Amino acid sequence: MTGVDMRGIRLHFGLIFGVLGTLALLGCGGGDGESSTTTTIQGSVPGTDFVAVDNNANLEVKRVTATGTPKTFLMVVPTGMQYRFYVMENEGTGNSRVYPMYMGTNNVFELDNTANGQTISLGRVNPDMGTGNATPANTHPLMMGRGANATVPSSLAGTAFSMDNVKGTTWGYHTMMTSGTIGWEHGTLSFDSIGVGSMSGIVRNGNQLPDRNTIPFTMSLSGMLLNPRDTTFQCVVSGDLSMMVATFTDSTGGPAMMIGQKRGGTFLTDGSDMTGTWRFHRLTAGSDNITSGWAYGTMAFVSGAASITSITTNAGVGGGGTFRFSMDATGNMTEALDTSFHGVMSLDKSMIVATDTSGGQPELWVMMRTTQGTAYAGTDMTGAWVMHSVSSGNPGSRDWTFGHSFVDSGGTNTFSQMVGRAGAISPIPAPMTMAMNIATGVMTLPVPGGGTGGGMMGGGMTTATFHGIMNEAKNMMLSTYTDGGGGYPFSIQVK
Repeated sequence: MTGVDMRGIRLHFGLIFGVLGTLALLGCGGGDGESSTTTTIQGSVPGTDFVAVDNNANLEVKRVTATGTPKTFLMVVPTGMQYRFYVMENEGTGNSRVYPMYMGTNNVFELDNTANGQTISLGRVNPDMGTGNATPANTHPLMMGRGANATVPSSLAGTAFSMDNVKGTTWGYHTMMTSGTIGWEHGTLSFDSIGVGSMSGIVRNGNQLPDRNTIPFTMSLSGMLLNPRDTTFQCVVSGDLSMMVATFTDSTGGPAMMIGQKRGGTFLTDGSDMTGTWRFHRLTAGSDNITSGWAYGTMAFVSGAASITSITTNAGVGGGGTFRFSMDATGNMTEALDTSFHGVMSLDKSMIVATDTSGGQPELWVMMRTTQGTAYAGTDMTGAWVMHSVSSGNPGSRDWTFGHSFVDSGGTNTFSQMVGRAGAISPIPAPMTMAMNIATGVMTLPVPGGGTGGGMMGGGMTTATFHGIMNEAKNMMLSTYTDGGGGYPFSIQVK
């Protein structure tokens, strides 16, 4: 070993092992257990799950559940890949909705190696009710847009909507217009085998109108039915595909709400399908807050004979009333003494939607069957909802509103993405906390709340007037109240 510098050998090997050790640490993310070929994505959502999908393989890579208040998520995914991201709401409840995340026109994003070990904060990722997509508050430079891909991964296919859900179907609709040409309209909306819509049998304030054909509807993954010809038209389809609710600006310039029910099945013409106890909400649209108003109460049916057993109106406790309804085999209803009345019963025979004219004023009715023994719980309100509202009353209060809300386990309803005829509503209405009667499904506001919806922008809420009911399927909430500006909002929230 003569002439060999052992210090040099030790130094040489020390350098080798030092470099290898550094590489090993880099390969392990500096020893924190995460590979340096990963990136962390975090943010908050109003719903439940945040999902990452490999864009090339179209396979789900990771799904995390958001928790806490506000609901936050964190996921670690490999870099060097292209992804699509989705926000899930009401996951696992039968009323799930999926919102693909977009930044501008991109829903495909590349995370290359520059994102290694980095954290990407998206901020709040909110559903956009105008498009049916989800939009993050932050646009991060490491999340590089790589175009759009509408393909749905198989793991989400069961909860994603498409035009296939309505192709070849027929819906009976009722519309209330609270301004412009105030009044009602009813008719039939049908979709052909390729999804093109047509409206027929249209009756508007008693007058027959021509059909409206070749309406090019589109459907978002989240179940928003949109009309490219009318950017004011926003419609949500229920998770069970039985109902749709829309708000829009009518052709005469006024706010309008449409409720559509899927048609089919057979109904008994002796009226026995109507027999039972029904809870109802009614909206009246006049030229001011004297001729306009709301009402709620109960109605008892024995075959076609019906009588109001209790009623409360915006003016106080009201009187009764009797009716003589008839129903045909398709579920269409008429009333013997009121030729203006037209109603439709739902396929499951649990809901009636109708319009009529009373005392010269148009009315919209929604009635829900009450089955003895049906149990409700406050947690039935919990989850994400899409809300539509229209308001009658003073001219300054008449409007439509649609948006998103989330009800927590304590009954607090928090709103986001609220839009009216004039655009986005700012500030967003304050949260309101609802209480539910577990025997009846009736909802009230025991403490002051924010209020939202048509006519409620800046109008506030007369809290004691709020009254809501939940349907037996527990995927719809209906409410009315008086706002502080002489308006009467009529709101429907759909899961």
